[in-house]
Amino acid sequence: MDKKDIADLLNSRRPEPLGMEHRYAVLCPLVEVDGSWHVIFEKRSIHLRSHTGEVSLPGGRIEKGETPEEAAIRETAEELRISPSALEILGESDYLLTRQNQAVHCFVGILHGIRPEDICPEPGEVAYIFTVPLSFFLETEPEVHALEFEKIDDDSFPYELVPPDTTARFSNYRDRIFFYRGAEKEEQIVWGMTAKIMYGVAQRLKVGE
Repeated sequence: MDKKDIADLLNSRRPEPLGMEHRYAVLCPLVEVDGSWHVIFEKRSIHLRSHTGEVSLPGGRIEKGETPEEAAIRETAEELRISPSALEILGESDYLLTRQNQAVHCFVGILHGIRPEDICPEPGEVAYIFTVPLSFFLETEPEVHALEFEKIDDDSFPYELVPPDTTARFSNYRDRIFFYRGAEKEEQIVWGMTAKIMYGVAQRLKVGE
């Protein structure tokens, strides 16, 4: 392997975070309600195996050979049961890296010719949808609460392989959990990963104000 081989291999793909296990894509879908933009959120079905009953944006895992944008469009069309041709992608916001080594890409798009009240989402995945004015996220700072995860001692971990003079430490982990209050119903509070994604969207949109 010569210098050119090494350079070609390094430059043949876009760098990704180390240890990333899965990639997902979501859409922040905008729809016009009474002359202003609203974000469509999903209340996830109780029949799902994970994140049951949570508030989320439409989206899911990126399939092999699929771009993040294509995944966001496909998942949104499937979950909201609308035509992909009704979606216009405006751009991509910052993406999120989770504690579970997952990357979540977020796109912002418009639903053309569709009213929220006419959407009949896929019942196996979505209990119902609701909307929140986009201006709410632009004008409201989320509540941020720290949640600490304790280190679990495990006798099977090979601590003897860690050099005794190292400065590496195994400590507790603290995460920041975001909450957006203001929903009409408590069950519709936007929080957790979805709130963190919406905070990122708001920060990107406020740059030009």
